[in-house]
Order: sequence, then structure tokens, then C-alpha cells
Amino acid sequence: MSRHVGVRTQAMSSSMPVVIGYLPIAFAFGMTGVTHGVSPEMTIAMSAIIFAGASQFVLLAAISASTPWLWVIGLCALMDIRHLLYGSLLKATLGNTATPRKLGIAFFLTDEVFATALIRLSAVNAADRGIWMMWMGGCSYLAWVMGTALGAYLGVQLSESIPLLAKAMPFALPALFLILVHETFKPGHRTAIIAAALTACALWAAGLSGLALLLGAFVGCVSTLWGGKNNELASE
Repeated sequence: MSRHVGVRTQAMSSSMPVVIGYLPIAFAFGMTGVTHGVSPEMTIAMSAIIFAGASQFVLLAAISASTPWLWVIGLCALMDIRHLLYGSLLKATLGNTATPRKLGIAFFLTDEVFATALIRLSAVNAADRGIWMMWMGGCSYLAWVMGTALGAYLGVQLSESIPLLAKAMPFALPALFLILVHETFKPGHRTAIIAAALTACALWAAGLSGLALLLGAFVGCVSTLWGGKNNELASE
């Protein structure tokens, strides 16, 4: 029993960076939902049932634009297809975790939860990894739902009082993911992240968001290969 308590405490501690990052972006989602004419209760329900981060913002935009539901479902599916890769990578790590628990882990799995698991899960005892993932993902989920509720009920008033707050909050999620991914890279590869981020930011500022994503990813891949080759030469 004490071992399980220790695992839960470790999982909750590991979830803190995700929780801190989720609160402002979920607050922004709750505020955005209300400003798009969705009731606070429905906005909170979207976070509680869907729990998909960026896809929820796409769904709000689609609702306001009266986009056909088939298009919305297709777009969200394309955005979240990367979770097939996440699941296949975690499957071997989770070992003999019971299927019901795996289903819970799958529901809680987000980019940030996956990145945190990728960094920290190897340090957890193999028999306890399912419990660790459930508690880490569950804490992140609660932060997302709570942040949405706060944004839905208080966001409009706060954004009117502090306009800069509404503009700054959406950057919390990409900043968090950037930090988490940064930890998985070797020092020689971190040039990739810096180069990709600077390139994407420059294009985004110029209004070329689509090109920013593509070119940022390309620069990141090239820089990673270049950094790895430099490391190989240095080791020789």
C-alpha cells in the first residue's frame, strides 16, 4: 500500500509542470468558448468529455463558422492521428497493465502527458507504470477542466480588465511542450529546437502560420540530423 502511495505522489509531482501549463491555456479555452456564444456549462463539458487541447479550439471555430460536422470530425481526426504513434510507443513500456487501466491512460494521453512520460516513465518500477500514468494523466485532466471552468465564468471580466492576459495565455501550451521536448534532446541536438522555434515564430509573426508549421518542422529535422552527425564526428 505504501508503495502505491509513493507512486501516486511521484506521479502527482511529475504532473506539476503540465498542470501549471494547462491552467492558463484551459482558462483561455473557457473564455473563448463563452465569447463564441457557447454556454459555460457546454464549454466545460467539452473539456471534460473531449480533453483534446488544440482540437477543442478548432471545434469552437467550426461552431462559430457553421462548418459541417463531417468536416469537423475529419479535421480533428487528422490533428489527433499522432496519438496512434504515442500509444504504440507506450504499449511496450506499460507491459502487463490491465486493459481497463490502459483505456483510462489512452483518454488522459495528450502531447504533454506523453512527453512527460517519455522523460520520466523509465525511472518508475515496471509494475507501477500503469498507476503512475493514470495519476499523472488524471491530475493533468483535472487541471484542464478546472482551468476551463475558471475561464468560462471569470475569463471575460479578467480579459476586459487585463487585455494583455488574453493574448499571453495561449502561448502557455506551446511553451510547455517546447520545454518538455527540449529535455528529451541531447545537448548537441538542442540546436534543432532553437532553430525550428525561431523559424516558426518569424513566419508566424509574418502571418504565414501554415508555412511556419511546415518550415519549422523541416528546419527541426535537418538541424537534428546535423547535430547528430556532429556528435558522431566529435566522438571519433
